[in-house]
Amino acid sequence: MVSKDKISKSNNVKKIHPVYQQISENLAAIDVIRYIKIYNESIKASNLLSENGKKEPVIKLGDENIVGVELLVDIPNKTIQFYSITSSVKGYGEKIVSSVVNSAPKDWEIVVVMDWSMGFWQVMADRYPRLSVL
Repeated sequence: MVSKDKISKSNNVKKIHPVYQQISENLAAIDVIRYIKIYNESIKASNLLSENGKKEPVIKLGDENIVGVELLVDIPNKTIQFYSITSSVKGYGEKIVSSVVNSAPKDWEIVVVMDWSMGFWQVMADRYPRLSVL
């Protein structure tokens, strides 16, 4: 059972689009992900929350003990972009990718625009043919 209290929304988000909802619920099913926040045009999910008063999921590349993702969601163009992903725990990067790919509508594109992963995204593209690495 997915804990709905893991998911919050930014103050400027009035109505949550069903695609945001589905992706957020799938991310919430990943045991290590504790915080998911829906913004206008993006979703952030992480195991840590910022301490700056904004209560934002932390997605800081290279830091230890962080598992998280930031997705850019373009409703008019039906595109989901992996903007940032980090996992200090082996296996959770793929769990995040799988969760997003499996929750996106079939007619949507899922893309990685910048690949600095040294191989991770190519492996993911091989496993998930819907994922395009540009």
